[in-house]
Amino acid sequence: MNRLAALLLLAPMVLVQAQDGSSAFAETPPDESTPFFVSGGAQAEEVLQTEIRNSPATGYPRVKKGPDSTFGQIGSFFTGLIPPIHLGGAQEASESASLAVNPQDPVLQDQRELGVTYTVRNNSKEMTRLEFPTTQHIEILARNASGAVVERWSDDRGFLRDEGIVVINPRERIEYQEKISTRELRAGQAYTVEAALKTQPDHSVSQPVNPR
Repeated sequence: MNRLAALLLLAPMVLVQAQDGSSAFAETPPDESTPFFVSGGAQAEEVLQTEIRNSPATGYPRVKKGPDSTFGQIGSFFTGLIPPIHLGGAQEASESASLAVNPQDPVLQDQRELGVTYTVRNNSKEMTRLEFPTTQHIEILARNASGAVVERWSDDRGFLRDEGIVVINPRERIEYQEKISTRELRAGQAYTVEAALKTQPDHSVSQPVNPR
């Protein structure tokens, strides 16, 4: 009898302990009085997005290259200090040409030819390479007042079909000293002597001639 009585006395205590053990693993219900309690999933997402938008950190974008970012402001500061660089534009021509005619007012009965000195200068800091398909490098013309060619220097000369290369060092020049006939010139009329590289007519230069 004593053992049965003891078991009856311990039974309520075991039941209480079992209930306490199961409550330790039970989920604690949220406090509905707090502002963060939301019963539905959609409402919870809306509240979360609202909290993110109202957060103080939201006012500082993390875009590294934006105009309002730290990098963007630093870039704008230095851009204002450095003037813009424009590539291209007017530049000094890499080559220039000049022409000298002697004499410019020849007496035709005494002067059968005119001395012509054609000069090409390399104004750049690099070597200039001129290529020619034949042994003719230049052309010299005499034109009348209307622009018609009355004398052509190359007509009295023969050239070979040998390719040639002329190299002009930086800041140096090459000169061609030739003569052109005055047989087609007439006293009292105005003429122009013109010279140019055979392969580069844009290097053409001219001088007036007034025979007597």
